[in-house]
Amino acid sequence: MPRWTAQDKEAYRTEIMRRITAAMPSVMQEYGSINWAEELKGYRTDREYYPDYIHAPIHGSTDSYTNPQSCLGWDAAMDAIIPLSHNVSCQQLREKMAELIPQDAQIDTVLELGAGTAAGALALAERFPQATFRITDVSPYMLVISQHKFNKAGFSERASFEQVDARHTGYPDNSFTLVTSSLLFHETPKEWTPKILKEMYRITKPGGWVLYADTYRGEYALNASFQEPWLDDFIHFNFEYEFAKAGFTELNYIRYAVGLWYMVGRKQ
Repeated sequence: MPRWTAQDKEAYRTEIMRRITAAMPSVMQEYGSINWAEELKGYRTDREYYPDYIHAPIHGSTDSYTNPQSCLGWDAAMDAIIPLSHNVSCQQLREKMAELIPQDAQIDTVLELGAGTAAGALALAERFPQATFRITDVSPYMLVISQHKFNKAGFSERASFEQVDARHTGYPDNSFTLVTSSLLFHETPKEWTPKILKEMYRITKPGGWVLYADTYRGEYALNASFQEPWLDDFIHFNFEYEFAKAGFTELNYIRYAVGLWYMVGRKQ
């Protein structure tokens, strides 16, 4: 794809912000009933808890995952960015991702790391109605929103929501038949990637699956329009190698739409 000019990138950012702004009244109507003081009980919100990277200007917004306002706008942002940038809807992105795990696979326990608002887990919950879910993130605000969405979908009894650092989750070895994540590694420092992948492998059951999705591959990476502090490191990772180095086998790197890709594999 042709490399965007500075004017192209500015026009893109302007259109994204216009779409997000237009969507926010309905977002606030959806989540206006959240009692944050009540819902945040049991989660840590102090600055000292969060890993240092989360205070960086990810997407150009400092501390965007440590306040409810930014987290409330996450789905609106994805609904603006994914179609405009990748020519598919967020729903298509998630449904395609879920379909990469065979429907006859014996999936009974699923962990989503860095879940954000758990859109990936929701698609998997639809595909695997027998499975239970652990939805994890370092942001308590994302977890509150995720729980709201699971409740609305009627899946609340199948899920728990836990504030977890993806580098060292604390779960026992061989805990989950599927460990999944998306849009995580391009937002974390390069030294995190091997640690998270090693942790994903450790907690996956033998015979279980790993499933990942992200963006900024190939020529598309040249058109990044929002600040991504670790993008240069990210685009130079060989993810087939990184997943294999962590121990996963039967790896399949799948390109999807413009600049989007998936990785699916197994633990023997």
